[in-house]
Amino acid sequence: MEVSLSEADGDCGGSDGDANKVENSDLEDLGGLSVDDILKKVWHIIENAYEFYRGFGKLHGFGVRKGDSGKDCDGNVVRYRFFCNKEALRERKHYDRVDRTRVHKPETRTNCKAMLSVYLDKNDKHWKVRKLVTEHNHDLTPAGMVYLIANHRRLTEVAKTQIAGMQAHGIATSKIVGYMAGMIGGYSMLGFLKKDVYNYADKMRRIKVADGDANSALVYLEGKAESDPMAIAKYNVTSDNRLANLIWADGSSRVDYQFFGDVLAFDSTYRKNKYKRPIVIFSGSNNHKQTTIFGFGLLLDESLASYRWMLENLMEIMCRKKPSVVVTDGDKAMIKAVSEVLPESTHRLCAWHVEKNVTSNVKDDELRGLFRRWLYADMATDVFESEWEQAMEEYGLGHNQWWCQMYEKKEMWASSYLHDKFCAGYRTTSCCEGINAYVNKFSKSTHTIFELVQCLEMVAREYRNKEMLLQFQSINSVPVMTTCLRSLERHAASVYTREVFGDVKKEIEGVGALILITRRRIMNSMIYTLEEYEEPNVHIMSSFGRSTGKLTCQCNFWKKHGYPCRHMFFVMKAEHLKEIPDNIVLRRWRTDAKSAEQYTENWGDYSERGVILRHGALHSASQWLFFLGAQRLSMFQKTMRGIESLCKELQMDCRAFGSSMNRTEEYVREANPVVRDPVVAKTKGAPKIPKKKALGKRRRCTGCKGLGHTKRNCPDKGAGRQNPDQAEECGGINATCVISNDDWESIVGDNLCAEPGGKFNAD
Repeated sequence: MEVSLSEADGDCGGSDGDANKVENSDLEDLGGLSVDDILKKVWHIIENAYEFYRGFGKLHGFGVRKGDSGKDCDGNVVRYRFFCNKEALRERKHYDRVDRTRVHKPETRTNCKAMLSVYLDKNDKHWKVRKLVTEHNHDLTPAGMVYLIANHRRLTEVAKTQIAGMQAHGIATSKIVGYMAGMIGGYSMLGFLKKDVYNYADKMRRIKVADGDANSALVYLEGKAESDPMAIAKYNVTSDNRLANLIWADGSSRVDYQFFGDVLAFDSTYRKNKYKRPIVIFSGSNNHKQTTIFGFGLLLDESLASYRWMLENLMEIMCRKKPSVVVTDGDKAMIKAVSEVLPESTHRLCAWHVEKNVTSNVKDDELRGLFRRWLYADMATDVFESEWEQAMEEYGLGHNQWWCQMYEKKEMWASSYLHDKFCAGYRTTSCCEGINAYVNKFSKSTHTIFELVQCLEMVAREYRNKEMLLQFQSINSVPVMTTCLRSLERHAASVYTREVFGDVKKEIEGVGALILITRRRIMNSMIYTLEEYEEPNVHIMSSFGRSTGKLTCQCNFWKKHGYPCRHMFFVMKAEHLKEIPDNIVLRRWRTDAKSAEQYTENWGDYSERGVILRHGALHSASQWLFFLGAQRLSMFQKTMRGIESLCKELQMDCRAFGSSMNRTEEYVREANPVVRDPVVAKTKGAPKIPKKKALGKRRRCTGCKGLGHTKRNCPDKGAGRQNPDQAEECGGINATCVISNDDWESIVGDNLCAEPGGKFNAD
């Protein structure tokens, strides 16, 4: 059906009241509108006319496309036409392309004439209907499939925020769409497809790095100072102004380092970014014996200069507090950098890497057993030296280079030289490997630096959440007292965290296995000589100063672990102490090592992360509201009215404060990028070799023994197997067979197929 109105008729067809109705057309029942009702519609702005026709098309099963427009002498648009999405036909030039490589897309246009034409009435400044065509020359889309039409698919701001929040926590896009479809009642209720979500995610990724990946990451790190004044980042550039090294840490990491930075462990890992740059994660152990993250670094390479720059800037970020022990995997550049930047710190090599190195260099099982003894057993240094000399003479290793190198580094791995060093339970870099494995859940090898920074930030938050749970358990519960030393056990439970208290309790229980040999007094100090049950030849001396309250032990257990040994608890029992002396309660193991305020999240963040946090909190709080509102129809209507009223009020507040609801698409960038993106780095290890070059020689035909083809497409196929003499004439076994043009013509005519244009598939 085609209906037209003259401008005179249009002037009589509407009023301001009608215009107000159309501006709220999304609340109207479009299914009840007749043609005459549509002809009387008027709109204040052209966008409302388009939205009306789009809604009309969605109801009746067709899409809408914006058409041509007309302007007056002043350049103002006074006429607009909206068509069915199947209007017109595909241009002929798309069928006749000679260079086409892809198959033709299926036909979607049928030259449908359905349309809505509107014009601007200059008298009352309203848009009115000039012409309406309702007949289509094609079948309309069923109601259950209308949402698949591109014109009717749209990602709302609510959906965008939810998608951004779930992606920020490492959830795959396909799972996000499935979850949203399940919550809303099916894919047809979403209003968009999985492809739209992927396109939106890719668009946001491109927007964020529009001024360069490295520059966007630096701007993001600088912007974090608004919500976290203690956050800091440092970087340097190459000669061509590309990002070289980068190190950053937030306020919580810097605070944790001040409490638990006495032991520092770090390692490098690959395949976490598209530039293949090594990532360094600095970590330690907190008061719950859990891994805590101190900062992150992005290296130019694994050279001495890069590690030296990284450690120097780490010390500057951490207010020049140097660790007492540094644990690494034994990389030569790491060892050199630690010795130069942290000469006063004890450098301990990872026991797992040392044992792996021993396994690859030592084939004798007995000698391997000796190395494991030297690596893990507690022994005096003179005993180690004696056993080393004896093994060197027995196995004749005096001139072995690897053996000499291990002896030069003995103070970095031998237990006899590390037995009195406090390592907070660190013997290997397994905590670093654990972080790297955890990072793999969130990061990809295709991530940009900007995405990498956000991913590592999320990893740090996850570790802090685990720390908060352990802290809650420590302050919210009291362990059951089971030993005879109830007062000491109760005091230990009140000062130590649950994880440390478990180890302390074992030492308290071990008091029963000690035997007092002698007890004597020297001035104001009491000296106790003790021996272990079933070890009568081992005597341990412990002392207690009654005036100073100082408690010491010869076994060096406290120096190594940071909490009292069983010998100390025996002395406490003998002296009738009810509490552990403060001078041997290490603060880093205490429950109150950090204040309660340092465990809370920052909700005042106005960045994208702050919006995601608040959105998630509101979403969780509204679940009970949704449950109650869905019980009955009257409760549902009451809930909907309340939600609509609150939304209108919040929208007015947003406009009053000038904030944009499209915050997910906003990103602050510098006008002129300062730092260029890095180039792809060459990582350590065996390089990847293409399959053709993997074996160092080309594939050879089993028939003619020639190169460049197989028996299946051999040129001599059907003519019998080539004998060795013929193979020698063609260049022998190690040469490529050369064929003249005349030979090619005969071979091609019989066996090969020519490509278009007279070219042949020849190697």
